Amino acid sequence: MTKKTKSKKKKLIKALAKFVPTLITGSILILLLLVPVPFIKIAPGPLFNTVGIEKDKDVISISGVTTYKSKGELNFTTVSETGGPFGRLVLIDAIVAWINPTEAVVPTRDLYPEVIDPEIIKKENQRAFSSSQTDAIAAALGYLKIPVEISVVVDSVVLKSPSDGIIEPGDLILSVDQKEVKTAGDVVKFVQSRKPKEKIAISLVRDNTTKNVEITATELKSDKSKASIGISIGPGINPPYDFDFGVAEVGGPSAGLMLSLGIIDELTENDLSGGKIVAGTGTINYLGEVGSIGGIRQKLEGAKDNGAELFLAPVDNCQEVGSKTYRSMPVVAVKNLTEAIQAIEKFTKDGDVSGLRSCE
Repeated sequence: MTKKTKSKKKKLIKALAKFVPTLITGSILILLLLVPVPFIKIAPGPLFNTVGIEKDKDVISISGVTTYKSKGELNFTTVSETGGPFGRLVLIDAIVAWINPTEAVVPTRDLYPEVIDPEIIKKENQRAFSSSQTDAIAAALGYLKIPVEISVVVDSVVLKSPSDGIIEPGDLILSVDQKEVKTAGDVVKFVQSRKPKEKIAISLVRDNTTKNVEITATELKSDKSKASIGISIGPGINPPYDFDFGVAEVGGPSAGLMLSLGIIDELTENDLSGGKIVAGTGTINYLGEVGSIGGIRQKLEGAKDNGAELFLAPVDNCQEVGSKTYRSMPVVAVKNLTEAIQAIEKFTKDGDVSGLRSCE
């Protein structure tokens, strides 16, 4: 080997000595960025037009009565979740989402305090969506003054829970501790106001017979200071018409308000939407009361990106909106179905929402 060759070899070794640590450091950083993190990314999801068609099927189909077409849209908004029970979220994706003002990153434990099978979560979300459909029907028919019988029904009983063998699916709940219940939320509120190991009196109807039972409560998994009796409940109604909802793969109760508006629009000759693109969110109960939801900012972004001209938000979510970002899409705060309809009617007539409660 010549002196020149030896010199070149030494230079190469020196160059590699400088490059290798950088390469190793870079590789480590790349690996770290691909490490799964215990967070969930919340991003804007798709919109569903309640007076439209989704995958060749009416989002709301009503038979047994004359229905009317709408020229506009009444959309319910959604969010998408990545991470936790819903697939892997890596550090780089979490960082990008954290920087992105249209997305949010929250610790998995904040949304899911315990490790839960994603299939169980999916079924619970589907149950909540089904319950919201029932509440939406009841609220819409109530607004239109169409008689409908409403009850609070036990959907399921957890095996080996305090209610197992005492309460059965299909039971109608009349009262909790002698307090009359009108909604599923009443049952939750009255039960959780008690402490674990306390006895809770339940009055129910089974097979047309009224029964009074006593349940010794256990701990609520998400808050051990509160009582749980191990049942899931929802509304029960016997409407005069047949309703079918053509949306799949959607969960949770936040579509309730917009489903109610869609039902009202289909059952009334006047076009509620007035040809406008309206979007919104909010739970609803059979009384037509609108409740708060999660992911309001992401739902607003989804609505804005899809051309919504008006957004209806629950009053209790207003403090999360407080931004002038949505001036091109007025955000009206509503506390019940009547206020939501008044907001749409004013917007379609006057082109503005002046005088209405605003989240801006």
